[in-house]
Amino acid sequence: MKRNTYVVCLLLLAVIACKNDKSICYLIGTIDNSGESEWLYLREFNSGILKDSFLAENGEFNCKLSLSHPVKFLLHNKRNRYDFRDRKIIWLEPAEIKINGDFSFIKNFQIKGSPSQTEYETYTQIFENYDNQINALKEQIHFVSNKKAVVYKMDSLASAQKKEVKDYLQSHKNSLVTLSVLHYESYSAKRYLTKTDLNEIFTQMPGSLKNSEQGQEIDKYIHLPEVPKVGEQALEIIQLTPQGDTVRLSDFRGSYVLVDFWSSWCGPCRAAHKNLRKYYKKYREAGLEILSVSGDNNKEQWIKAIAEDSLVWTNVSDLKGWKNEAFLQYDVKMIPSKILIDKEGKILNNQILCSKSWELELAELLNVKKL
Repeated sequence: MKRNTYVVCLLLLAVIACKNDKSICYLIGTIDNSGESEWLYLREFNSGILKDSFLAENGEFNCKLSLSHPVKFLLHNKRNRYDFRDRKIIWLEPAEIKINGDFSFIKNFQIKGSPSQTEYETYTQIFENYDNQINALKEQIHFVSNKKAVVYKMDSLASAQKKEVKDYLQSHKNSLVTLSVLHYESYSAKRYLTKTDLNEIFTQMPGSLKNSEQGQEIDKYIHLPEVPKVGEQALEIIQLTPQGDTVRLSDFRGSYVLVDFWSSWCGPCRAAHKNLRKYYKKYREAGLEILSVSGDNNKEQWIKAIAEDSLVWTNVSDLKGWKNEAFLQYDVKMIPSKILIDKEGKILNNQILCSKSWELELAELLNVKKL
């Protein structure tokens, strides 16, 4: 009898020790409308690598994964089609975390037990509240007589939004969530903070976060030179062709250069190549050159797209994806994006759409007839 009691005690101690393990995240889920069995997947948000998957049987799951610190994931189902429905950003950490919601709308899942998730949701709620008000005013502005008053109110809301976001991040300067937000602000298309704002917050963060991979990338972005404006000298671009030859933007001095930022996976970029081919054929003799800078990280896909789209002009890349050095220098966060540079290397236009109006502008610039 004593031996059995001893064994039971050991088992209880083992369970308690496991639950107190500071490197384990316990996930307990209750999901509605999931069917008898549905798979859910966890991908590391930054790398896209599949970290784990678990089966919800009759709407319930209970699993664990090894985590030594808070990590940002993307939780999704097998379909994974809709950002507004089938996917959710979720912060997990060593704790017991409960997940509840409707399988049809993973985006609305409720996460309890993760302080990092609570912090992240508080941050997102700040800018979403202001965004909703600003977007409502944008819709109203077309139907009011006093448009200046509406614009003033929108500007006031944007200023208040920026201040509240900045204050919140500064009050959580020791957080991995704040580090992630600063990194997103540095490399995303939509921003709420300037480089100066980012620098003020970043300099207050502990060395362990500053020296992390994301921290180093934030620091790199903050210290990039300012993007040249129209009339200013273009920043040098030095990258390799598919054949491995080094090409510089300054090599084209004496010609008008259209710098085309694109990628093989970008549908609108590929569609725009049809017009670019026409322009290049028509205006090359008049002094137009094209330098296509790719945001690819897969060389084979890049070369294949060049061939499929018949890009007969100069193509370069450093195969760093969105972290392409030229993308960073020119703060390119959305593609296709194009810049027109004059014969002396100065910016003529930095928001080009390949439209007929732009073609007319180009034709006049080169002093030739419109195509």
